[in-house]
Amino acid sequence: MLSQHLQNTRRRQVPRSPISIATEQELLMLLPDLEVAKTLVENYFDRIHWFMLVFHQRDFRNKFKNLYGPGPRPSNEASQTNGRVGYLAVLLAVFATSLQYTNVEQKHLLLSHGIDVEALTNKILVGLKLRFLDIISLGSLEVVQMCILLGSYYLYHGEPEMAWPLCGSGLRIAQALNLHRRVPNDKSDDESLRKMIEDRKRAWWAIYEIETFCSMLYGFPSSISDRDCDVAPLNPYDEYSGSMSEEQYATKPNLLFFKCAMSKLSAIVKSALDDLYGTRCNGERQGPSQAARLKSLVNKVASLNSRLLRWNDTLSPKLKYDELAGQSLTSDQVAGRSTQSEVEFEEHLFRLQALSLKLAYENARILVHRPLLSFKMRRPPPEAREDTPGCQDPFQLAMHTCRDAALQISQVGSTTYLREASETYAIAFVSLHLLTAGVTLCISISLDPLSLKAYESRMGIRRLMQIQALLKDKSILAAQGLDITTRLMSLVMAKEVDAMFEVGPGGQTTGKRSTDYERGEASTGISIERSSDHAPAQVPVEISAAAEGDLSELSHIDLPSETINGTFDDQLVEFCENTFMTEAVLEYEQGT
Repeated sequence: MLSQHLQNTRRRQVPRSPISIATEQELLMLLPDLEVAKTLVENYFDRIHWFMLVFHQRDFRNKFKNLYGPGPRPSNEASQTNGRVGYLAVLLAVFATSLQYTNVEQKHLLLSHGIDVEALTNKILVGLKLRFLDIISLGSLEVVQMCILLGSYYLYHGEPEMAWPLCGSGLRIAQALNLHRRVPNDKSDDESLRKMIEDRKRAWWAIYEIETFCSMLYGFPSSISDRDCDVAPLNPYDEYSGSMSEEQYATKPNLLFFKCAMSKLSAIVKSALDDLYGTRCNGERQGPSQAARLKSLVNKVASLNSRLLRWNDTLSPKLKYDELAGQSLTSDQVAGRSTQSEVEFEEHLFRLQALSLKLAYENARILVHRPLLSFKMRRPPPEAREDTPGCQDPFQLAMHTCRDAALQISQVGSTTYLREASETYAIAFVSLHLLTAGVTLCISISLDPLSLKAYESRMGIRRLMQIQALLKDKSILAAQGLDITTRLMSLVMAKEVDAMFEVGPGGQTTGKRSTDYERGEASTGISIERSSDHAPAQVPVEISAAAEGDLSELSHIDLPSETINGTFDDQLVEFCENTFMTEAVLEYEQGT
């Protein structure tokens, strides 16, 4: 049935209304000259496409050639189908994104053609906004691609309030097109059908990824039900991909491995959002006992952590950041210049993809373990030791894991990978995770301000601030993150000063901030109340002071995770709410 629907969709010619004709003419007027357009398209595939992979490069380039045709201006002949309007919308979204990542040489070239980067970007975005309803009414695959591109653009440029409705529009159209459903005869001999299936899968997993990322980062409610989705995973050896060669087919890693890995990681993150933060988790609060619910929470964290570890273990060596971090690079390799050979440029992209996956993985570790930070053991197991994290105390281990993940993120500045990423679309992705790590480390310091671990966390924050300062002129998210991290660090320093002078009559420190197991409520009851019932808005880019008690912003930040394995059916006997964590989160929320 679905296959027949696809066949009909390909063959159907939709009569064009006066509105679609007018829309096409207005979009055509936004297109720059051929030389400018070619520069922007090449720049997109050099600096952005490797991260998005939302459409097939060859197909896009063929449509581009047909649109512009011979001569300096694109042909203005009216198309007989609405597909041209959809492609125009995608092309303009590509132009708007590409303009933000042009280098100095490209900016001079554009200026020689009378193009001001900011003016052209605004012109394109305004034009797409004015015709947005006409465009999305087409309900085509190209419209989904446009929503993905524009949603990503606004998300990674500090405007989540614009990104979310765009992603929502793309998601609804994708669901209407049944992109989330498996095509029965995906092994068909019909080449055009197989290509269409791969196009559909790329669009679906791209919208799935950005929807999940928005939900994780800003606490927006997720509109995707995994139970309703049976679409096949991406094919890492997609025969229609521009990154595939005959030598690579089914033998060597290619750039699609990154998108396949990211989509699998997004599925794990989506499970964490549903199981640990979503309505499913809230419903389970009505269970038989608080202790049973907390044991269930610990076991869910252990299960999700195991999935993360398996995901990381199955990564191709080309995409493992830790295995590549020690490599030295030349200045040409760092710059990703066009003078590189095809093989060298592909290696450059592999390094960028490895960095992106590393940050996403550490961020996921924080997300998975964060719910356990609200609790602590009232009395430690006999074999537990504070200096050796182990599975005996899942709450201490969760804090260790979150802190470790944040420190791992802070280490990216010590490699040349960061310089490579600073000229590409990855810079915004990196900046978001730097802020996540900074807030995480600030909170970990506040729990024990004068400890050796606090010193290590301070050094981690210093590294993060150095990276943010380096990137602030290239990314608004880095600039926003530096401002927030600076203010949080001021609070950290103030808390450390207070701790320094907390001495008793005998010259001993009062230990008000001790994290000893015995410090807790006097009652033997169990509290599993969270500081917020909202979805995990881990590190909002713009944080405003909230009313006391509302911790929806900073209570869901990414925190470092070690390894929680197995189940804890009989160990969680005495535990209580970690009030120090709640106080720390509230203080930092009010301080920003």
